[in-house]
Amino acid sequence: MNNERIYTLLEKYWNCETSVSEEQELQAFFNFGNVPADLLQFVPVFAYKQKQQTISLSDDFDRKLEASIRKADRQKQYITIKIFEPFLRIAASIILIAGIGISVYFFAKQNNQVFAETYNDPNAALEQATSALEKLSLALQATEEASFKSLEQLDNLNLDWSEIDSLSSEIPLYKPDLNNNIELENL
Repeated sequence: MNNERIYTLLEKYWNCETSVSEEQELQAFFNFGNVPADLLQFVPVFAYKQKQQTISLSDDFDRKLEASIRKADRQKQYITIKIFEPFLRIAASIILIAGIGISVYFFAKQNNQVFAETYNDPNAALEQATSALEKLSLALQATEEASFKSLEQLDNLNLDWSEIDSLSSEIPLYKPDLNNNIELENL
């Protein structure tokens, strides 16, 4: 092929004026012809199409595609747990507070002894205060152990708290427009 013809075709190609047959002529020249040294820089441009036509899917493409689809489906199944994770934290806190309150209630109910006024006898007042504080300490220790067990159970769920925290940051906050004047007659 004439080098002068290639130069004119290249000029037309860069100006987007070539026809399909002229582009095929350029591809044939750069893929199969003896390319001069000054035109070697253009070989990758025209050889690209030839290389891309030889690419094919691997034999296990379908298997890999199905596996990734199944993986995505499994991740969607656990999204409900991730959405409710902040609520689980709040529920654990409420259970902890309720446990302490119930413990104190039953502790007070078991002790039917009526505390008499002991301001006249300081030793009796000290004994009763010490007894009450010991019982309170035991109740708090029991609730602390129960809360540690609850936290261990939450840790055993292998929840990713960071993803849930990131979900809550993506939820837009409701910001009412306080600049609107609402007439009381319309309410």
